[in-house]
Amino acid sequence: MDKSWVLHVENFAKIKSADIRISPLMCFVGDNNSGKSYLMSLLWGILTLGKDMFPKKASESRTYKLCEEWLKDNLNKSVSITEETTQLYINWFNEMLINNKKMLLKQLFNYDVEAEKIEIRDYRRKGNILIRWDENQKRYATTKNAIIFPIQDNCTRDELLNINAYICWYILMHGIASSLYSPVVKGRRTGEPIYLPASRTGFMLTYQQLLEKSIKSSFSLTIDEGNSVLTLPYVDFLQLIIKFEPSKKAKHADIIEFIESDMTGGSINVKKEFVPDIKYKPTNTNKELPLFVSSSVVSEVSPILLTLKSNINFKSIIIEEPEAHLHPELQQKMAQVIIRLMNSGVPVWITTHSETILQHINNMIKLKKNKRSKELREEYSYKEEDLVDIKDVSMYQFSENERQRTIIEDLKSNENGFVVPTFNNALQSIVDEVYAFQED
Repeated sequence: MDKSWVLHVENFAKIKSADIRISPLMCFVGDNNSGKSYLMSLLWGILTLGKDMFPKKASESRTYKLCEEWLKDNLNKSVSITEETTQLYINWFNEMLINNKKMLLKQLFNYDVEAEKIEIRDYRRKGNILIRWDENQKRYATTKNAIIFPIQDNCTRDELLNINAYICWYILMHGIASSLYSPVVKGRRTGEPIYLPASRTGFMLTYQQLLEKSIKSSFSLTIDEGNSVLTLPYVDFLQLIIKFEPSKKAKHADIIEFIESDMTGGSINVKKEFVPDIKYKPTNTNKELPLFVSSSVVSEVSPILLTLKSNINFKSIIIEEPEAHLHPELQQKMAQVIIRLMNSGVPVWITTHSETILQHINNMIKLKKNKRSKELREEYSYKEEDLVDIKDVSMYQFSENERQRTIIEDLKSNENGFVVPTFNNALQSIVDEVYAFQED
């Protein structure tokens, strides 16, 4: 990630307030029913639905007009976007969040969820963004550090709006979400973040029945078809399954091989019919099994495999409870998958109750800093892509106060990695019981 920003919320569901700085690897830990999924869903919603908030006509608001004036002054000039100019665009985006907050939350949660404030703060970036104009350019284009526009002649206010919206979205979302004007490819825009919900195993076992009975009316990313009994991330997950298209050349082939060899002990194969028919083929056999007679490990991990095998060019992924149904040894393997995905350039954000996953992350942070890192990697069969730089990780603990409101703490790291009080306190309580209950 070449950028980061803070999502600030106040009085959102059970959450009193929160300041969440996005990072390549982000972990939400803490109490059950404390709002971890709510906040992850909101992040996903802003990355997925935020582009729909841009107005169709040029706004008369002061925040937008400042962006418009800057663009007019720099039309057809190659120029770097300064921090001051960046803040103009963030102010405009925050104004759109204010104006569209109620609709965004309703669309996202399919329910009247309240939030007093939602805004983007404290934007940081590695390197400048360059605006370039090219007479040979036919459409808007981007590189890692530049936005390229066709030369503009007699630009109307609506054309200025389109350019400004593109700049604003690039500043905030380039590299973590799809481009503002992405083409629709087989029903899904490329680059959109993937959301794998906690109850994915149940959906993997029942998706065909759900489709036959009721899910057709839910397949919309608009609020107009509000017949769904699911939140939008869940509907999107079902779309991911139903509209699965295999890729001829998987981008993450090495991670797929690791999962199939070290976790599932076999491959997930899909026959594309009206509804994809997903089967599990154990290693060293030609027999294919339906998911409902396969191990829970297979049904739990299969959505990740499908995502990696698909032709969806996703830019980020959210995984709720990646440890579900996994033995501690496989939880450690799952942590390896998460880290390798992050190191491949895909931000991974998780909610977890697994001390094993977090301890593995801490171990990989320590191994990267260790003076004997190469020697230890060979001894314990780790690769360079298994290591974690501590600056790429953020961790937030969710805890309920005496009024059953959620307080979110930004956990800091030390030489041993991240200390998670909610886990340590629970483990210490168990240890205390061990000593108390044993006979002399």
